[in-house]
Amino acid sequence: MNTLSMRVTSRLIAAVLLVTSAMFAGSAAHAAGMTQADLYNPAKINSIAFTIPTASANSLNNQVTAKTYVAASVTVTSGSFSIGPVQIGLRLKGSTSLELLNQTPSFKLQFNWSALKGQRFLGLKNMTLNAMTQDGSKLHEFASYKLFNAMNVQAPRTGWATVKVNGVDRGLYANIETYDDIFLDSRFTDTSLHLYEGQALNDLKSGNADGTKNTGRFFVKEGWGAAPNKNDLQSLIDVANISSPATWWARLASVSDRSQLIRMWAVENFVGQWDGYSGPLENNYFLRSNTSGKFVMMPWGTDQTFGENRQTDFIPKPIFGDDYFFAMDKPQVGFPWIKGSFNKTVMDRGMLFRSCLAYKPCKTEYLTDLKLVSAKATNIKLVSAMKTASTLIAQYSNPANKKEQVRVQSWVAKQQAKVAALLKTYKIK
Repeated sequence: MNTLSMRVTSRLIAAVLLVTSAMFAGSAAHAAGMTQADLYNPAKINSIAFTIPTASANSLNNQVTAKTYVAASVTVTSGSFSIGPVQIGLRLKGSTSLELLNQTPSFKLQFNWSALKGQRFLGLKNMTLNAMTQDGSKLHEFASYKLFNAMNVQAPRTGWATVKVNGVDRGLYANIETYDDIFLDSRFTDTSLHLYEGQALNDLKSGNADGTKNTGRFFVKEGWGAAPNKNDLQSLIDVANISSPATWWARLASVSDRSQLIRMWAVENFVGQWDGYSGPLENNYFLRSNTSGKFVMMPWGTDQTFGENRQTDFIPKPIFGDDYFFAMDKPQVGFPWIKGSFNKTVMDRGMLFRSCLAYKPCKTEYLTDLKLVSAKATNIKLVSAMKTASTLIAQYSNPANKKEQVRVQSWVAKQQAKVAALLKTYKIK
C-alpha cells in the first residue's frame, strides 16, 4: 500500500471510529437515563412505538406466519428519555389468545434476532408485551407475579406500556419480563443447565422427554447448545412416575428444589391459576434445571387468575357475581370452559401436584404454604397495590374493566376466607 492510500485509509478509519463513538455516546446518554427498572416499574406507564414494514405487517396478519419473527424497529420512551429506533425481530404471541396485527395482538420482541445477534437493549435480549385481552381487570399478571416473587418463587417483573403500531395507538399493554438466560443469570446463583417450556396437557408422563430443541412435549428455550439432550428432564420424569409415595417424596428432593415446587403450587392455587401446572390443563409453566440436575418450576400466563370467569360476562346482580373458584385440595378440578372444550366437569391436575396431595408430608407442607401465601398477600398489601395500579391505568380502563378491578380486589379476601376454612378442616395452625 502506498503512502497516499495509507493516509486515506487512516482517515476513513478515524471517521468511522468518530461516528461510531458518537453513536455509542448518544446511546449511553439515553441509556443512562433509562434502566430495566424503568421498564418493569409498575408505578409508571412507558410508551413503545413499533415501525413495521409492509412485508412484515403482511406476515403478522397471516395466521400461518404470525408467530414467525420478522424485521421491525422499536422506540421506547420512559419519562423524558427515549431510545430508538432499534432494529428488532418481532412476532405475535398466544394460542387461544392469538390475535393478528390488525386486531389486538400480544408481542414478542427479540433484540438479538438474526443478523442482530449480540445486540442488547438495556441488557435484555427479549421483551414480552401482553395485550391483556383475556384479563378483564388488566391487573392479574401484575398482581400474581408480585405474589409469586414475594413467596420466593422466581417469576417475571412487570410494567405497563402504551403501544403504537405505525403511528396507530393500540392501548395499554403489560410488559412482562421474559424467561431467558438473562433472567436466569439474574435470579439464580448456581449455573443453569436447561430452561424448558411445558406444552399444555402433556405433563411429566413417561415418554415425554422426546423431541429436540423445538419439538416434543417440552421445548428447550435455553441450554441446548451446551447440552443438546433432555437427560435431566428424563430423570425428573422417572421420579414423577414412581408409584411408591414415600420413594417418590424422597427422590423428588434429589431432582428438584422440592420446597420451591410446593410454594409454586401454593401460589398458583391461591391466585386461582386454573391455567397453570397445578390446574387441569398442566399449562403455562417453565422448568429450569441446574448443572446438578435439580429443577425449579416457574409460572407463566397468569392472565386468567383471581377468579376470572370469562365463560360469562360481568353480571352486576349480585355486584360480585362473576367470581370463579376451584377446590385447592382436590386432585381433579374444572375450569370455566371445561364443558364446552372437553365435555367434562373435572379433569386431572398436574401429576406432581396430585402426588403431593396423596402423600401426607407433602400435603401438609403445601397447606402450610397456602397459609403463608394468604398471609403474604396481606403483608405485601396486595389489594392496596391493585387499587394503586387501577388508579394509574384508569384512563386506559373502560367501565367493564373498572368493574372487574373492583371484583378482583374483593376476590382476594374471599379466597383468604376459603384458605382459612380449608386450614381449619385439616387442623393446620
